[in-house]
Amino acid sequence: MATLSPSAPTGQNNWYTGSVTLNVSATDDVGIAKFQYSLNGGAAYIDVPVEGAPASATASATASALITQEGNTSVRYRAVDTAGNVSAFRSISVRIDTRAPAASYPAITDGHVGHVATLIPTRTDPAPGSGGVAVLNMYLDGKLVPPLPVQTSDLSLGVHTLAVHLSDAASNSAKYTQTFIVTTSFADVGTLIARFVTAGSVPGEVGAALQAKLDQAKALADVGSAKRASQVLNEFVSIVGDQIAPGSARSTLVGDARYLIDQLNGRLAPEPATGLESEPAQGPKVIPDPVLAPLPHNPDADYNVLVFSKTTGFRHDHIPHTVAAIQKLGIAHNFNVDVYDPQLPTVTLPTSPFLSLDTLKQYDTIVFESNVGHPGPLDPTTEQPNFEAYMHQGGGYVGIHGAADSFEIGTWPWYGNLVGGLFTNHPNGQNGFGQCGSCIHTEVVTEDNTHPATAHLPARWMTVDELYNFDRNMRADVHTLLSLNEDSYQRSLNSGNAANNPLRLMNGDHPIAWCQNWDGGKAFSNILGHFRTQYYDDAFMQIILGGIETTADRTDANCSSYRETSLLIEADRAAGLLTTDAADAAGAALDIARDSYLATNYTTAIPALNSIVDLANDEASGDAAARSELARQARELREWMQNLNR
Repeated sequence: MATLSPSAPTGQNNWYTGSVTLNVSATDDVGIAKFQYSLNGGAAYIDVPVEGAPASATASATASALITQEGNTSVRYRAVDTAGNVSAFRSISVRIDTRAPAASYPAITDGHVGHVATLIPTRTDPAPGSGGVAVLNMYLDGKLVPPLPVQTSDLSLGVHTLAVHLSDAASNSAKYTQTFIVTTSFADVGTLIARFVTAGSVPGEVGAALQAKLDQAKALADVGSAKRASQVLNEFVSIVGDQIAPGSARSTLVGDARYLIDQLNGRLAPEPATGLESEPAQGPKVIPDPVLAPLPHNPDADYNVLVFSKTTGFRHDHIPHTVAAIQKLGIAHNFNVDVYDPQLPTVTLPTSPFLSLDTLKQYDTIVFESNVGHPGPLDPTTEQPNFEAYMHQGGGYVGIHGAADSFEIGTWPWYGNLVGGLFTNHPNGQNGFGQCGSCIHTEVVTEDNTHPATAHLPARWMTVDELYNFDRNMRADVHTLLSLNEDSYQRSLNSGNAANNPLRLMNGDHPIAWCQNWDGGKAFSNILGHFRTQYYDDAFMQIILGGIETTADRTDANCSSYRETSLLIEADRAAGLLTTDAADAAGAALDIARDSYLATNYTTAIPALNSIVDLANDEASGDAAARSELARQARELREWMQNLNR
């Protein structure tokens, strides 16, 4: 048999980042003379002497060999006894990668690059490395930015730095900083003019006039008439200043023209040193799975929470980390936490609580935690009806990440409406992130900072996670709390060839966390959370805590939605609680408000919602209780729109 030392890989993804000792042992009836191992599929074997004298009959013998060959090597090993008999070989996989990946910028030549170039770092992992090179962080002029292609047209002329912190699948890491100078040329300026005309920032006729001046100046420069060419370029600057509105187009064209003037007249400033420098950097840390045990029941706890993470499909490796993190929240915030997940035998309840409505009603909210299943993890006959009844009677629901992939699309529409949207796909990532090969960077937008789950978050923040696309745009149906800025990752350097071929996402509108009042209960969904590191981040866990506390009715939150109010109006119409005229008027006003919200015209939505409040306050509109509830919902929608408008 054979073992490796260290027994656990020192890097990520089962890779060692240094040499490995192969320990072999065998027993033979005449004694072991030596061991042999091969690193090339048996083409050649290397002898390993037995430790001490040759083993006697029926005795065990051991030996060790240092393996330094890099790459994923199938090491064959065998024993030779004192009679010369050779055992059949066995194999063990040894994956070693000790070298960090490297970066270069092909578009930069001798430290210079034009003003219309695209900078995409070429990332290589020295063969036979672990591959999967990821950009863990990227810095432009010292500022942390999303890892995207850099358009030099967005940069000022002159010196800049672009740094990438790289890691491979084994977690070997290095930081590469490229210092470079952005220059321009007559050709670059012509390309910029065309781009600005296409973008609509320069009128077509102005663009044509500028191109004519540029061509005239170049012709003069080509025959050595620098003074006259400079005069024409000054005329170019005058046209730009007179006929192009202030903004990036005007400042870029003026700056480039003045650069050309200085270049023609030998007035460019001395250039600083350029080049590519590297330095060691820390790779992703290994986060081992926690040891789980049930939380002791606290009779004085404020409320009870059930974590449901049973899976019948893909199983996310963050599940035990999420369970441990929610248990930690329970201890800190005085709520009991039970877990049902037969695949976590040390912590699970013995039987499914979904088999009994009375059992479910013991819990103030239920966390559906990446319980992926196709078919779903709840039986449609014995469990799904109980959960629907639980929510209908005022229950709470928190959906985390793969909760949006819990049931096949179309098999349980009620659940699709509860979670808000169902998973369809996600962009690919790189194994260099360590324990999240499908993760990429994104900028998250905090749309509603009045909810307890989001009040602590900045308006925009960066995270690394697996980013779901959905079977619908849920914005009109739910109360969006967080959304993704698709521009921050549609061309991610970490997602295949997205840098050159943009990812197909959600057409620019991408909610990722939301809440709603649904079918009698309270629901909260945060579809971030694939990366296990999230569950060790206090800011992220505050999002989960806010979802738990609001759906358990321990903290108030405005989770109004246009779908909720639309369903109320139609139900009241059908029950005769609103007159037909009142229901028609309320529905028409709600349509105006919803369409205005979707168009981000919040000021237009507010008067329409005011008209619903006025209508609900009119005794002639119908039943008093129905009017009161309609007015309450319209006021909550109005408050939401006012907050967005601020």
